Amino acid sequence: MTTKFIRFRYSIRALLQNPKQRWLLPLVAPSKNWGRPEQLTLLGLLLAFTAFATYQIHSPGLYMDEMDFVAAATGKRPYRSWLGIPLMVFPYIGALKAWIYTPIFALFGVSAVSIRLPVVLISCGTLGLGYVLVRRNLTPGWATAFTAACVVHPGFVMQTKVDWGPVVLMLFLKALCLYLVVKWLESPRLFSWSLAGATAACGLGFFDKFNFIWFVVALFGATLVVYWREIRAKLTGVPKNLVAAIAIAIIAAGALVLLIVLPLVQPPHMQSVSRRVSQIWSLYEFTSAGGATAFLWFKRPPTIPLWPGWAVLAATASFLLLALAFYRHRPGSNFPVHSRALRFCIWCLLMFAAIFVQIVLTPQAGGPHHTLMLFPLDLLACFAAAFLFTNTLSVRKRYVATLLEGIVLLIWVGSEMQSLQSHFRRFRDASSFRGGWSPRVELLADYLNINGKHVDAIYCVDWGIGHQLAALCQPDIGRKIRDRWPTFKDWSAQKPDAQAAVKATFLPQVKALYLTFTQENSVFPEARHHFLQMNSLAGNAAQAVTLVPPALGEVYQAFESGAGATGEPAPLNTASALTPPAASISADPNPVPAGQGRRGRTTINWQTSDGTIGEVYVVTNGGAETLFASGSNGPAEAPWIVADSTYEFRLYSGTDHKTLLGRVTVTRAKN
Repeated sequence: MTTKFIRFRYSIRALLQNPKQRWLLPLVAPSKNWGRPEQLTLLGLLLAFTAFATYQIHSPGLYMDEMDFVAAATGKRPYRSWLGIPLMVFPYIGALKAWIYTPIFALFGVSAVSIRLPVVLISCGTLGLGYVLVRRNLTPGWATAFTAACVVHPGFVMQTKVDWGPVVLMLFLKALCLYLVVKWLESPRLFSWSLAGATAACGLGFFDKFNFIWFVVALFGATLVVYWREIRAKLTGVPKNLVAAIAIAIIAAGALVLLIVLPLVQPPHMQSVSRRVSQIWSLYEFTSAGGATAFLWFKRPPTIPLWPGWAVLAATASFLLLALAFYRHRPGSNFPVHSRALRFCIWCLLMFAAIFVQIVLTPQAGGPHHTLMLFPLDLLACFAAAFLFTNTLSVRKRYVATLLEGIVLLIWVGSEMQSLQSHFRRFRDASSFRGGWSPRVELLADYLNINGKHVDAIYCVDWGIGHQLAALCQPDIGRKIRDRWPTFKDWSAQKPDAQAAVKATFLPQVKALYLTFTQENSVFPEARHHFLQMNSLAGNAAQAVTLVPPALGEVYQAFESGAGATGEPAPLNTASALTPPAASISADPNPVPAGQGRRGRTTINWQTSDGTIGEVYVVTNGGAETLFASGSNGPAEAPWIVADSTYEFRLYSGTDHKTLLGRVTVTRAKN
């Protein structure tokens, strides 16, 4: 066993240090000139990605995290600024994106299109950089296959569309760094424009978001390990004093970064590391296959196979082992070795592993946008390994190997396309989204632009409403919007200042709208519950608005207070103060008037007793019950009321279909 291991180790060393082939000279040298077919192919791939990423561009809705930069880009006060220039939009997110969007919003205003189309175009730039990177290390054909794999990658397509994280600038700057570093390694000089560009890209990436340091550390370490010979050759002839100055500068920059980052990081306990490894690996698979976005966006997530996530690394390992096995059994000067592809593959794998370890060791990391930083290092390594394996075969066998690899790629692409299609099918139904991702936030902004003129303030009771509305509404309406969900979330009847908080929240002289998600869509259910409890203590100062369109009523609830509120809030300790309003259900109009059409319309309004979810069933002519609508309150329209029929609408508490809260019978007048 020891002898076999030693022989295998020397096979790897010989493969990496083959004197017959310099690493800079690929086995099949890519063409320097871009032919018209190649240009059209790349353009077609970019257009396909644009079509995928902009399909139903308003879906999902504009998410809270997606809007963090908008305030700074539209001239509002950012998290940190200097001489009026925004520097930070969050404790660990810089204002780079806000700088890019300032002229865009000035020209086109704030909308889903003006927010999302630019990031899709930036992602096209990421794909272009990935293409030229693979083309430079492999061949144009392999670069085309790699880009096609990226175009249908659900994690890349869906998360860059909404720039959840944010991730778009991170991916672009990462691709730019990789390309510039490869170009620098090819040049004989230590100092060049490519090195300066890579350094600047790393700095911009860190400014964009601090966790870019994961990639910087991985890039620096992997490059030293894999390409030390090239780096050492560049240092030859450079004065020692200059080398020492460079080393000191690198150490100083690293110390400065640690000074910024370490206060934000709390190292995990060693016993939790193994659990974190499993958690982050599962999240990586979930993200790569598109399951993460489907689970978070949709109320009923589609079933998405997770094997494409781990299959990429499994294929990489298989291709590498096969290539090494073929080389070990067929050594000799006539056997071709693509040393460049092998070193490129190992380079990408080392960066992948280093980033993965850093994510595991960062307790705050744990979202799909964090594991997306591993993209496309896994795909780069996989395609380099497949290329290496193919070129270890004889010329005749390469065609067979390429065909088999193409079949495997098509199967993988088919699975990824199925994941995209699962998303697209639900994009057509706005009701399929969870409240925080609902595209109806734009309808709510339109509603407030009209009705918000009649109130003094608009308070958001739950998380994930305020940022979007403040950006989408007209400026005079946006200035009235206040995020008050922390007040409601932290309120408690047992606190000494509970009574004062109720009085300060529901001021009779202030006419205000209170916006919250419905019970089933709530992000912080306790905030909504506390709001209803405080409202009851205040003598129901805020009344539910019944004129909200049905489409909005499925996601949001609106309450209006002031301008007519009378009396002082009820004493905190009285039982009547905590008595919720009675449940009710009604129909308007009822009976439905006769008309020219065969079918008439009525609107069913209901409200549960405690603001929890309820279900409305309908019974037609004494038949079986059928689910009509659900939610803590209505309205919902019934456009199929006909004469000579009787419809009974029954309101049940919860979803167990046991406790009947009320009923109403609807008929239609005859002609």
